[in-house]
Amino acid sequence: MSGHSQITVCIDAHTKTNILLRAAQSSAEEQELPWSVLYVETPNHYRANKEERARILRFLTHAEALGAVIYHIEDTDVIKGIHRFVQDSFQTETPVTHLIVGESSREGVFDQFRTSLARKLVRQLRNLPTQIQVIPLASQGYKSGWFDRLPRPDFSLYKIAFALFSVLLAYGASELLRSNIPQIEWKINSHNIAAFFLLATVISALRYGMIAGLVSGIAGFSTINYFYTKPFEKFALLHTGDSLNLTIFLGASLFISFLGGYNRASHLSLVKKEKRSQALYKIHRLASAATERNEALKILHEELTELLEMEVAFFMPPAVNPNAIELVYPQQVDFNDADRNSLETCWDQVRTTGLGTLFSRKTNWRFEPLLVPSGEIGVIGLKVPANIRLDASFGRLLTALADQAASILERLELAHMMSESQMREEREKLRAMLLSSVSHDLKTPLASIIGSLSVYKRMRKSDRLVPEIADELTDTALSEAQRLDSFISNILDMTRIESGDITFQAEWIDPMEPLKSVAKRLKNRLSEHDLQIIRPDHDVEIEIDLMMTEQVLQNILDNAAKYSPTGTVIKAICRAENKGFSYIIQDQGSGIPEENRQSVFDKYERLKQTDTKVAGTGLGLAIAKAIIEKQNGEIHLRNHEAGGAEFTLFFPNVRTKKEEKIK
Repeated sequence: MSGHSQITVCIDAHTKTNILLRAAQSSAEEQELPWSVLYVETPNHYRANKEERARILRFLTHAEALGAVIYHIEDTDVIKGIHRFVQDSFQTETPVTHLIVGESSREGVFDQFRTSLARKLVRQLRNLPTQIQVIPLASQGYKSGWFDRLPRPDFSLYKIAFALFSVLLAYGASELLRSNIPQIEWKINSHNIAAFFLLATVISALRYGMIAGLVSGIAGFSTINYFYTKPFEKFALLHTGDSLNLTIFLGASLFISFLGGYNRASHLSLVKKEKRSQALYKIHRLASAATERNEALKILHEELTELLEMEVAFFMPPAVNPNAIELVYPQQVDFNDADRNSLETCWDQVRTTGLGTLFSRKTNWRFEPLLVPSGEIGVIGLKVPANIRLDASFGRLLTALADQAASILERLELAHMMSESQMREEREKLRAMLLSSVSHDLKTPLASIIGSLSVYKRMRKSDRLVPEIADELTDTALSEAQRLDSFISNILDMTRIESGDITFQAEWIDPMEPLKSVAKRLKNRLSEHDLQIIRPDHDVEIEIDLMMTEQVLQNILDNAAKYSPTGTVIKAICRAENKGFSYIIQDQGSGIPEENRQSVFDKYERLKQTDTKVAGTGLGLAIAKAIIEKQNGEIHLRNHEAGGAEFTLFFPNVRTKKEEKIK
């Protein structure tokens, strides 16, 4: 490695700047030289839109990630800034011996006569020992000219028939005129009938283009020569004046044909551009609504196939090998070795390859790189039919389509990355909240259990353990163990519900059965409250999952016991209605503020409160809501008249004990 020179690439906001970066990186690797990126900031930088300035920043960031040294200088003119930078580099240890610049396409009429910035730079630096490589950034291999505006010849029999019919009408008009004016006046003004045939040429050219105009003009020339010049009814010219008149007529007809064809082609081009613009907008709107890459690729493939009327395919690098390229949509295309070589050249060199380019390699496919500011993300391939004109307009269309597809796919990739980042952040947040719950709320009952059993053991060893104290200590340990079991069950249940591991098995049961089972299970928890169970008006059965419904009732009753003052009444009302069955749990606590009535069903909601006196994971109500909704039921919360909270658990399927469903 020489270490005494460097490769520098000059960049701006051009969307194809990645081509320059790739070329500079490849050249630096081949020559084992360091490479750098130069951006000259002129006053025009601040007059550019935000998108262009952001694009430049992304290019510089991407180049730095690729290993380039970034030079960001200011000057009044780009060429002066580059010249000064290159000249000053020869006073340092790493002079710029290889300079890479891009050259944009010049499509305008006057642009063809102007010297590009790249060529001006070549002349400016001709006295310096710096090799300058100019890389064209245009994706098409054609330049548009005046003749490109004319359509391809279209020898439709209908159009030719229309041209001949227009000449026939002109002949009829001429004969009608001759029959209605004196013979002497006709002889004097007979040459004016050329206007009728010239009008036929104008109508044909404007209506059906250049070919129809030419047919009409030649047919009109022949008709005038045959019927209206001497010798009559012969294709011959005896007089110089007649020859001059017909020559002028023929020249005017040809000129009108070309002009009419050009005008019609321009009109059709504008119509086609309008349709393409609408189609591009539709494609962007449909593909932007996609939420994942495969969905967007499917929409892009269908819409582009319909718009271009040609076969379309998308290629992207596999995750395991970012340097390779493979077909991702559709599932299969017919490829030969030449097609594959063109595809790989497009991917490796980040250039448009295939039909109509310098890298054709005898293929009917055309490949456009999908470029974004952060680099190339794939390739779009189009199998070009034989009737498509490969001109500058076609090249610009394919480039626009490739840029739009790349933008859509990049947006989806960024959205996917943001979604993953948010999910990771949310998982970390939930993990921290769960750890907080485990470290505080689960540790509290454990401490009570350990403390009760330790006191029990010490008092028994010292023979000071009386039956009343023993019962109190064991009751405390049992109550805290049940509370700990409830906490752990809630955590495990929520994990199983979210992962979909729980299978609900509905069966017809007596609604009192789960309520009595839960009341028995929570006997110690409810010992300081008066639980009143109110049976339904008549015997019914409801279709529920018994075990999971018991878990819901346990969580609701446990929640009521936590937040209700000692000695208050907790009501469990069973009510069969015409549309279903409801469990109504009422407590006499302080109730739930209206602004918090929906959030209490969120996971870990209790942890957001400043009140930490009541232990719990904050999962009980979230689990209850999830289980009820899994059974097509509903859970509602309100404050009843006495001020406490009232939870209503509604189940839609209910019937009488006689197997008759309530209506």
